[in-house]
Amino acid sequence: MEHDPSPGADERFVHQAERIRRTLSESAMPVVALAGSDRPAAERFAGTETFDGTITNVRVAHGDPTNGPWASVDTARWGDLPVDAGPLRWQLEHGMRLAGERFSDVEWTEDDATVLVDGQPVTGRTVRAGDRWWATRCDRDGIEITVTARDWHPATVHLRWVTDLAPLLDGLRTWSPTSTPHEESEPLPADLAGEPHRALVDAALNNQQARSDWMKDGGPAPHLPPYWSALWRAAVRRQVELTDQVEPEAARAVSDIVAQLTTLSGEASWFDDDLRLRRRAITETLLYGTGLGEGVPSQPAHQAWRERQQLLPQRDVPVHAREAVDRRWRDAWTAWASGVTG
Repeated sequence: MEHDPSPGADERFVHQAERIRRTLSESAMPVVALAGSDRPAAERFAGTETFDGTITNVRVAHGDPTNGPWASVDTARWGDLPVDAGPLRWQLEHGMRLAGERFSDVEWTEDDATVLVDGQPVTGRTVRAGDRWWATRCDRDGIEITVTARDWHPATVHLRWVTDLAPLLDGLRTWSPTSTPHEESEPLPADLAGEPHRALVDAALNNQQARSDWMKDGGPAPHLPPYWSALWRAAVRRQVELTDQVEPEAARAVSDIVAQLTTLSGEASWFDDDLRLRRRAITETLLYGTGLGEGVPSQPAHQAWRERQQLLPQRDVPVHAREAVDRRWRDAWTAWASGVTG
């Protein structure tokens, strides 16, 4: 029997925990967790956020975010960095959004609050959303502490500075998130097989609108249609049939078509407000992208988009160069829309 040199799960965990411990220690970033026997569960490390290579936030979680009482504690240090956590309500909305709950279904209130950090009172603010959700934020010696919770309502929030990271990281060993079983893509409906490019674009744009609505008011997270993978493959096959492209090139071309139109939807108000312009922009983009109509009136915009796509993945490209090609693309579409409506 040959020896398998690959590390086992325990060894991988040890390496991961040591890497996280070393990163946190070298950053000198303080970490805060809930204290007291009434907390939802023991603490576990739940990730960090960085800006320009600097750790700005460490998150500690207590409980299962999908079921039962749950809370998280974010410890942030912004210093002179041009970023911050934003309004406290945003923090609470993020948790509710991930849980599939709508912001408009609950009453929102805000009050002063006091928490105990290692037994010392610290004043802050609390935002509540209905009877289940709340978030409290306070500042201690330039360190911003935010507690977000669901279905957990202590009389007083007790917090402590974490000095020993080992128990925090050990929580990762035994905790496993609730996962959704992988489902195979459903077959492509027959009525979409005739024009898979257009059906793919419509599905992507509908999903983008649904995600925009989800960001504004929460609710069940939007998903692409269950036949998305089959639709994607059908569009790539059609792209191969219509062009001389091999499959990898065809897949990139289809991806570019979808990316340009979904980006345009987020950048140009006329695309969402004027149905006639929207339909015409989609048609011309499909004609240009499939090679069936490279001389469409919007050709300058498509050429600018290709330049943009070639430039963005390159490293060490100056910011002004990226902004310039982005601006040329937007300006080309603006000129096209003005010409169509003029």
